[in-house]
Amino acid sequence: METRPNGERYTILLMDIGDENKRAWLTEVIRKLGGDVTSDGNMSTHIVTGKVRKTLSFCTALCSGAWIVSPTWLKESFREGRFANEASHILHDEDYQMKYETDLKSTVLRAKARPNSLLKGYDICIGPHVQLPFTASSAIIKSAGGNVIRGVEKVKEASKAIYIGCEEDTMEALSAVKKGVRTFSSDWLMNCVMKQQLELEA
Repeated sequence: METRPNGERYTILLMDIGDENKRAWLTEVIRKLGGDVTSDGNMSTHIVTGKVRKTLSFCTALCSGAWIVSPTWLKESFREGRFANEASHILHDEDYQMKYETDLKSTVLRAKARPNSLLKGYDICIGPHVQLPFTASSAIIKSAGGNVIRGVEKVKEASKAIYIGCEEDTMEALSAVKKGVRTFSSDWLMNCVMKQQLELEA
């Protein structure tokens, strides 16, 4: 069993590998190297993927400070007979770079410096009509260190609260604004998560 420098086990999430034979081979490689395979983003130390995906697993893994690496990392690890250094294998995704105006390496390193801390200290109130399902948005917020609350009336400290809503939530959003709570859309939340930057002045 190989552990990382901090004593943690290598727990790897394989994403976007549709070919079952390839997935089985990669799983075997990971196990031979002493790692585990998971489908839970919160538990993963690494995501192996060819593309950034805005999925629950990807978002929770990113918030938790997981390495986001390309499949070349596993190939090199297989050749070396041990898990290779991740830094030179962080996924390069041009679509991600264009959309979020930052490179994934910077984002991964920001998350690794402060895992589960993007929303730390904030109460996040999710409007009832937000497109992102409540269970998914709650899981992402919790993995980012935030506290999920239901209803603006539960806000204790306006400066440490954020309301996430959509057009259909206008009445509740207005009462949040009256209390001095910042209000944003679910797109804003996902952009912050995907960049690992809290943009409160957006």
